[in-house]
Amino acid sequence: MVSKVKCVCDVLEEIEDFRSISEFERFQKYIDDLVSAGDLTEVNVRKPYAGFPEQWYQCKECHQIWRLVHPDFPFKGLWNKVK
Repeated sequence: MVSKVKCVCDVLEEIEDFRSISEFERFQKYIDDLVSAGDLTEVNVRKPYAGFPEQWYQCKECHQIWRLVHPDFPFKGLWNKVK
């Protein structure tokens, strides 16, 4: 029997950089789907990461905030928890 994940943060992992723009776009779609499902909510960016375009997302269950920073060569983007 497959059990439902209680908190999406239990399955999310930090990404130090994206290997390609297409990988970033696939991941961004995955995050958009989590927002549509109600697992994450987009929130305002409070402290930008080095001026790169980014979005912040908050987990509905545990309230952890995550940041998705867009790649801008040579910077390859990132996905991590906001400390």
